[in-house]
Order: sequence, then C-alpha cells, then structure tokens
Amino acid sequence: MNTTLRLLPAILALSSTFATAQQQKVVPQGMDFVESSLVYTYPFGRQTGAIQLLYDADQITTQQGLITGMRFRQSQITATQTYPSYQKNYKVTAYTVTQAAATMAADPAINAGAAVPTVVFQGPLTLPAVTMITTYPGAFAIDIPFSTPYVFDGSQGNLLLLLETDDTTAVPTGSYRIDAVNLRNNQVTGLSASLDSQGCTAQGLYLTLATDPTSAIVGGAITQSIGSSTPGAFPIVFSGLSFSVQQSNLAIFGMPNCTSWLGPAAFKMLFENVGGGYSPLTWSLPVDPSIEGVALAGQAFGLPPNGQLTDSVTSNGSAVRIGSSTFPTVKSNMSFRGTGNWAMGTTGTFIAVVQFEGVFP
Repeated sequence: MNTTLRLLPAILALSSTFATAQQQKVVPQGMDFVESSLVYTYPFGRQTGAIQLLYDADQITTQQGLITGMRFRQSQITATQTYPSYQKNYKVTAYTVTQAAATMAADPAINAGAAVPTVVFQGPLTLPAVTMITTYPGAFAIDIPFSTPYVFDGSQGNLLLLLETDDTTAVPTGSYRIDAVNLRNNQVTGLSASLDSQGCTAQGLYLTLATDPTSAIVGGAITQSIGSSTPGAFPIVFSGLSFSVQQSNLAIFGMPNCTSWLGPAAFKMLFENVGGGYSPLTWSLPVDPSIEGVALAGQAFGLPPNGQLTDSVTSNGSAVRIGSSTFPTVKSNMSFRGTGNWAMGTTGTFIAVVQFEGVFP
C-alpha cells in the first residue's frame, strides 16, 4: 500500500469550500493540534507585562469579518510546574494597520501609526490554574471574550492586537506558560509533537511512533519511525496519517485503554524486519507552497502473531506541521514587554498560538 499525499492540494481546496464562514481560527496556521516545545511566559503570571500580535490579513480574513474573542492555551506542563488560578485586570486593544508582519517593529506604537484603536476587552480576567496534562496540546482554556466585538476588514489592512496588564496587582510566584512557536528563519524544517505520552499496552507489550520534523517540508516527506517493546510482538503494523484529530476509545473493539487519534486516514502496512525492527515509513509531499502550515496526525496500530484485537495495540499519537522548503513565510509576528522596553525575537517568526472566535469569511 504505497499511498502518498498527491491528492493533498485537492483535499485542501475542498476543505476551504466548506469553511467559508468559520467560527474559530487558530493562528499560526496548522497549530490546531500541534504543540510547540517553546516555553513562553508573557504576558500572564506577571505583575506588569504585555504582548503585541500582528497578523497579515490573509491569516484572519481578506474580507469583512467579526472577531468576538481570543483564547490561549497552556504549554506542556509537568507536575512541578503548576500555577494557581488568579484574577487580574487586562486590556486588549485592536487596530487595522498597514504594517505587515514581516516588517513589524518591536514597538506597537510604530506598527499602529495613525490607526484608530478600539478597546475590545478591559477588566478582570480569571486565569485558570496551570495543571499537569496528559494529552497534548492543552485546551484553549485561557478565554478573553471581547466586550466589544471587533469588525475587521482584511481588504483595509492587517490586524494588530495589544494585550497588556491593566493594573499593578501582584500575582502568585512562579511561571505561567502559554504555548508559542518560533518558526526560525535559519532552519528549513517542519514541526512535530506528541498527542499523548504513550500508547496502550497488551500483555505488557507496546509500540512507539516518532515523526521526523526536519524532512516534513514542501517537496519533502513525512517520515515515521516505529519501535516495538519486544521483537516479534507485532509482526504487522499499520501506520496512518489524518488531516484531523479525532479521539476515539477503542474499548468497544476489545482494546481497553487504547485510544485512536485519527480521523479519516490513509494507511500503509509495514512488516517487521527479520530479527526485529521496522524500516522507516515515508509519505511523499508535493512541491506545492500552499501546503506550508498544513498539519497532520499520525499513529501506528500493531497486530500480534495471533491476529487478535485483544492483543493488539496503538502507539502514541504524533502530530506534524509541514514547513516551507526555504525559510518560513512570515505572516504573523509578536513582540513583548516586561517592566522595560519592547523587544522581539531576532531569529525567525516568534508568535503565541491563539484561537480566535468570530466569523471569518
């Protein structure tokens, strides 16, 4: 079964037909279920702090849309990196600007220029407690509903948002981390991340799956490496790729504690090598710049020698975001302020992962 992703452009075109008026949009593109390993601590969990987010119009909508709120999500957290819930005043100001993300300045006043500011949120915000999570990424649980919905017309400019603390109330000590990504301009690579820490076991046996981000680029290939806890435990493996994450409990099929992460998927069959081990699986990617930023989920299914589902397992889930064949396209950017001046990353596009609520034609 030598399935490749040659139909990807057609699938994407079909998907866009059904998404003419989305109610949610995650930026940067492709980060819906791909978490970055980046640790970012602005603007929450600080007595003073702010970030500005600048998006080219085509990342939101090139027509007239309505933004009713924004959400952030926690980054991967361990048991020793928890943080209590707290309440503090914040303010979000929106602008439609001529400045583009690729030429963004660190100071939001420069980017805003003569654009008219609109305060879309101002007041107390309750930040949820940071807790240990076992499936990744975390939910977009840091919710900032706009008290004044923002009418954004992408034909008139780009979207600039300024999020800042609005008081000097002290916050609990520690580090409140949100998910963010650095698309480095000195690395040609995709992104990969786990969806859970491990798959399920049967008779103490299990499979692992890892996705190589370096080759997951336009014109490259998604490469999956599969490992087995014991040679011969799973002589046949099916590995799949899906354009969506669909978490399903497989207990109904006689596989207790097993989870499938895949929506409708393409599968390849792989036989274990003599003496154990599996050859890497590759999924060719077309030379089409439009697939930059597309995300896919992967998972392997191991079939034991007796062919019984009760002794079969699923691997951990693995997500991948396709990168550019050159340097990442700069369509969004961010800067931050602590107690001093505004600053921003100097190596590539540094941006918090945000889910916007609203209508985006």
